[in-house]
Amino acid sequence: MKNIEQELKLQLTEREYRLLSDAACAEPRLQSNFYFVCPAMPRDAMVRIRKKDDVYVLGYKRRLSVRDGVSVCDERECELSAEHANYILDRGVTSDEMRKLLQVRVEAPLRLAGRLDTYRTVFEINGWTLELDKNVYLGVTDYELECENDDVSELAKLKNYLFYTYGVPERPSKPKSERFFEALNK
Repeated sequence: MKNIEQELKLQLTEREYRLLSDAACAEPRLQSNFYFVCPAMPRDAMVRIRKKDDVYVLGYKRRLSVRDGVSVCDERECELSAEHANYILDRGVTSDEMRKLLQVRVEAPLRLAGRLDTYRTVFEINGWTLELDKNVYLGVTDYELECENDDVSELAKLKNYLFYTYGVPERPSKPKSERFFEALNK
């Protein structure tokens, strides 16, 4: 359930996205993120239900640190039945559910804030597994590249490889949830 995640997240331009998409030779798959909010939740934390194919996962993620485009997060997840997920989407997530399902304490119930759709292309390049994302939410479309790795030095090598091979500069990307809530609050 508890997972410490190290992940490189780079913001891409549409041109960079198309260049990497051509190199991927793979088709994107849709995943939908349904974000929840409550007034007491810290800014560096998020709660979502992610739907990919017919699988629903309730997740909590809190950023522990960010350095050179690499974020370290506490991520907790729990798979839900479609019925339970739809029930939560309709009425929100209670404090008790957060404690029981994810061992996370929140002071107030969370309500659904909205949806972000990600068209994700997963592919291998030079030994790295990359996730190329086109995100669509609240009238906004943006692009990013993600790569998880336990070895931070490998992520540094990846940044150099992307720059020298594809001209992708180190442009750290904010978390999707943060971009979603910024757009929601405009």
